[in-house]
Amino acid sequence: MFAPGRAILHLDMDAFFASVEQARRPELRGKPVIVGGERGGRGVVSACSYEAREYGVHSALPITQAERLCPHAVFLPVDMKAYLAVHRALVGLLEQYTDLVEVASIDEAYLDVTGSRRLFGPPRTIAHRIQEQVYDAHGVTCSIGIGPTKLLAKLAAGMHKPAGIGELTHADVHGRLRDLPVGEVCGIGPVTQERLAALGLTTVGMLQDVPFPLLAAAFGKGAHGLRQLALGRSFSPVRRERPLPKSVGRETTFDDDVNDGDLLRATLLALTDNAVAELRRKGLAARTVALKVRFNTFHTVSRRRTLPRPVSAVRPLFETATALLDELDVGARWVRLVGVSFSGFTHNAFQLTLDDGWREVALGEAVDKVRQKYGFRALTLAAAGLTASEDPEARGSSAGGPSARPSLGRR
Repeated sequence: MFAPGRAILHLDMDAFFASVEQARRPELRGKPVIVGGERGGRGVVSACSYEAREYGVHSALPITQAERLCPHAVFLPVDMKAYLAVHRALVGLLEQYTDLVEVASIDEAYLDVTGSRRLFGPPRTIAHRIQEQVYDAHGVTCSIGIGPTKLLAKLAAGMHKPAGIGELTHADVHGRLRDLPVGEVCGIGPVTQERLAALGLTTVGMLQDVPFPLLAAAFGKGAHGLRQLALGRSFSPVRRERPLPKSVGRETTFDDDVNDGDLLRATLLALTDNAVAELRRKGLAARTVALKVRFNTFHTVSRRRTLPRPVSAVRPLFETATALLDELDVGARWVRLVGVSFSGFTHNAFQLTLDDGWREVALGEAVDKVRQKYGFRALTLAAAGLTASEDPEARGSSAGGPSARPSLGRR
């Protein structure tokens, strides 16, 4: 239900990556900017300015297609270091208003300002001050929603993009909210949206009014949650500690399509190594490994496997990824993209056991220290040293499979 007097803000950065690029390159303001890769590249759009969106460009669109839609756009590579620097500064700014700040992603955050009104004024005043400070400090804009729940605050921000301030109250649940498409509600994804459409339910108002037995017959236990979403209810408070991520992964699009098994495994090793380094930084261990392969026909397949226990070492995660690759039996087919991701996280789940797993974790931590000082590429895992054999001579003769212990290469 609604918390009496609760005031929650949802801050949503406008076209964040592209806006940061326009802010540090004033000559790009007012021009279509596409972040994700160079013109003619094989990557996908990570973000684009509103000027580019007018031409139909959107996130996850192949760069080549974005170029056809908006040939005069400026194409830029992703500079995550720059975006993270702005993100951290923004979080610091928000924490000046309340200690209840929940970072939802690199460009979104919730603030519970219920206890901040006496010091800083009503929620709308706080929102205006935040917008002004964000623009003055970084030259980027944000949209801010106000509501008694996180869900309503997020909806309010989305209804007033870009650079707006919106508010949804209890009364709006049976007013303005009713006309919104169900897909606008956070928590209702494309699959659920299709199932609702099959029942003739396309707006929030329809979802509010449908007889509950009909909803329960179609969605089972999920029917109650859908009804709560339609009524704007949220039982989740603003949490200072960010919840565990759903997944951590890496993927790459090859410059040229490949069908070399050794190259695919070497690439998987590099991607796994990079992703596992992030797991260690966040103090996480993962149980589930997912492999993604996209062929030159643009047909994408995925496989996943759950391990007996959470791990945070490269070897077991890489071995699982390559086993999934073998199951796909790529053969002579040409591969355009390969990726690996991990999920099913726990915090610092690793425990000392009678096996040698702790040695790999210690090795990983030592590698992290070297990379922190000299850069990530200072130490790389040598794919040529990975085979299933424990014979030292055999281990150095093939790149065909995983070894019990990865070897390190110095660059």
